Amino acid sequence: QIRTNDLRIHDMLTRFLPKGTITPPVFCIIDVRPDRKSIPTTAYKMVEKADSGSSSGGIKKGFDHVPSLIGAMEAEEVGVE
Repeated sequence: QIRTNDLRIHDMLTRFLPKGTITPPVFCIIDVRPDRKSIPTTAYKMVEKADSGSSSGGIKKGFDHVPSLIGAMEAEEVGVE
């Protein structure tokens, strides 16, 4: 579950990105419970949206879902079997 502090963590990590970086950092939640039927990851990226509820026209930060996929090379797949 995403929390308010996750936006602060994102802002802190952004300071360490090289200048001119186009790809934004991705916030990834990994759920390792064995009862999961789908892939155990959920990924998000930070987005800025216009705050329509504000009279000053401020910007609100939040997270949007990013599709994720987990793959393996053939040697890794054989090792798992």
